[in-house]
Amino acid sequence: MKYPSFVIRVGILCSAILLVSCDRVKKLQEERQKVDREAERVLAETQALDQRILSLGTLAESATVTIQRQTAALEQKTAALQTEVNAMKAKISAVESAMATYGPKVDAYKAKYLR
Repeated sequence: MKYPSFVIRVGILCSAILLVSCDRVKKLQEERQKVDREAERVLAETQALDQRILSLGTLAESATVTIQRQTAALEQKTAALQTEVNAMKAKISAVESAMATYGPKVDAYKAKYLR
């Protein structure tokens, strides 16, 4: 009599394990589907962000080219202005030299004739 009750107990235990494991398999499958959906959502977001980054990259490259062009133009203007400043400095030096040379003669003329 012990043997049939043992078989029945083992049968019940196996049935319980199978039922629990079947239930667990369903839960695991649902969890897997949930994770798959989340992975697809994250992948879609990543692709959208990649597209935004690529579009910004094009704008950034174009902005960089524009800034480089503007910088080159400003450097040319700076060089031209520096040339003008140097020319003005040369003229000022020439005038100061003339003043040093002719200043005493002008002062002597004023003293002699403008009294």
